[in-house]
Amino acid sequence: MNNKKWYFLVISLIVLSFAGTACQPLDFVDKLPAHEQKWTFTQDELNALVIDSEYDVNMEFIASPDDTNYVEITGNMQQNTIDQLKATEITGNALELQLQKDVKLAAPNYKSIKTRIIVALADDTRLQQISYKSGSGNTSFTGLKAENIDLSVSAGKLHAEAITAGRLSLTSKSGDITAERIQGDAEIQLHSGDIKVDGLKGALKVQSTSGSITAVDVDGSADTSLHSGNIKFDRFTGNGVFKSTSGNITLTGQRSDSLDISVRTGDVTLSPDPEFKGFFDLKTTSGHITAPESPQETTDVIKVRAASGDIRIR
Repeated sequence: MNNKKWYFLVISLIVLSFAGTACQPLDFVDKLPAHEQKWTFTQDELNALVIDSEYDVNMEFIASPDDTNYVEITGNMQQNTIDQLKATEITGNALELQLQKDVKLAAPNYKSIKTRIIVALADDTRLQQISYKSGSGNTSFTGLKAENIDLSVSAGKLHAEAITAGRLSLTSKSGDITAERIQGDAEIQLHSGDIKVDGLKGALKVQSTSGSITAVDVDGSADTSLHSGNIKFDRFTGNGVFKSTSGNITLTGQRSDSLDISVRTGDVTLSPDPEFKGFFDLKTTSGHITAPESPQETTDVIKVRAASGDIRIR
């Protein structure tokens, strides 16, 4: 067999090898060592939980079944990650978990590895700080409770549910962010992707460059800014500032005495609010305005500005 035939034979075998491993994407994860580790602590021993992860993480806070406070991590992991965890202790009232991968061990059928973290707290125990940072991947957080919570991913899906915090920060460069049943002030920052909020009691600040912002049942002030895409709030209670460069802004079922809405290109639509007794200050450079007469019984103002687009209150 000449050199040319040998060359094509080798290339063919390599392609078949890659194709075969791609058809079995779970093999690599299943062959990783399974690891389970628990850190127990007293009521005043742990104030901060800090996680820097290259794994997909599902984190959940639960009520302690036996009045013991603990952090437990389980999952299939690379050995270097397990070694890092085994050397980790609570120091200075903080637990720092480094979930780093060894890129040299990545296989052709490599996929995201999921890790589960359970935090069990007795009734009188509460953390002051939770910080989570990930390069990319899908993360889920349920039941977290702390005074300050910062959750950040560079790319991927970030889902936060049943969170109680004095201040919650959700940040991503690319992907979707979903927040459900939030108690406390929240700030959400996203460069590209969709933001969904379903049930929040507290002040909400949202900033995004491209995508959509959708919120339902927000009870508190809102400060929302979007460069390109649509903003839609349903059953919003509170005063708010809404800004969009290109896209529509829609508020339905709102209860607000003070709104400041501006859009460069797009339509603004508001539902009539029977409890609003102030003034409508509505102006569009190019478009139509449809609105009822201002009640003029209070000094409250709903202000809407559009450079190109229609304004409707109906």
